[in-house]
Amino acid sequence: MGENTPPRPATELFPESLKLSPKQREVLRTLQQLTAGARASDVADALGMHVNTARGHLDELVAHGAVRVFPAPAQGRGRPSLIFQVRVPDNRTVADEYVTLIEMMADSIDPDSARDIGRRWARRMAEEGHEPHDVDSAASRIHTMLRDMGFDPTLPEHPDTPDSTTLTLQSCPFVTATGGRPSDFVCRVHDGFLAETVSDGVDSHVEPMAADGQCLVHLSRQAKN
Repeated sequence: MGENTPPRPATELFPESLKLSPKQREVLRTLQQLTAGARASDVADALGMHVNTARGHLDELVAHGAVRVFPAPAQGRGRPSLIFQVRVPDNRTVADEYVTLIEMMADSIDPDSARDIGRRWARRMAEEGHEPHDVDSAASRIHTMLRDMGFDPTLPEHPDTPDSTTLTLQSCPFVTATGGRPSDFVCRVHDGFLAETVSDGVDSHVEPMAADGQCLVHLSRQAKN
């Protein structure tokens, strides 16, 4: 590989990173449906707004880096129209494509290495000063992490016991849009990831598909020798 700098991170193009207004998001969603690009008049017609209003929103999206603009192919005399085309990726497509890639890679890796891969992943992602020191702090830390990762976790109103608790995961980034289950390898990777994330005094265990539409993460205080 050369010394050239890489392209910008794709996450910078996600609408959440661009801090768009509600109206800008609406215009962007409309333009996403017009994959080949569209004129300002096309967007205005689709949204029932004046063409000047649509053009103003499109210009703002260009300034945000969410949309590119280029001249339409010339058709006779006069200045060519401008075509606006979305640059923002479709989050569902991104997720589906990379879930498929990860599953294919998992098929070619020794299954016994899954938990170790998860532990190494956790060490790379670790934040200094955030090591949980008991079941309560471990549950809070893991709840935040899994929420941000797309697992929609919930904590019980009352812990199972003073020394144990169980988080319920109600979604999974590795379940495909058609409902396909993640591989056992992926689940074991996350088991290792969580085991490394909690402290030496807390045990964790992932129970995949423990109930209909749910996975569980069990946390408990380690027994003293």
